[in-house]
Amino acid sequence: MNNISGFLQKFLSLEKDNNTKLSIIMDVLKQKTNLELSKEAVEIKGDSLKIKCNPVMRSEIFMRRDDIESALKAQKVFLKIV
Repeated sequence: MNNISGFLQKFLSLEKDNNTKLSIIMDVLKQKTNLELSKEAVEIKGDSLKIKCNPVMRSEIFMRRDDIESALKAQKVFLKIV
């Protein structure tokens, strides 16, 4: 049982890490674009960040893409917006 708990602990830490990243991403998006997105609209896949929202909001994000990515790098979140 000890081996299984150690294995499952890795997944708990990954989930906690993703929640931390999501909160940082939401803060940066709010600062740079003044848009309020839900956590469900943002998805992390590997090293890319996928944003699922309406086209107007997505265009606003892509216009400020470089600023957002550099602010994320300053927060130690290395993701590219897709």
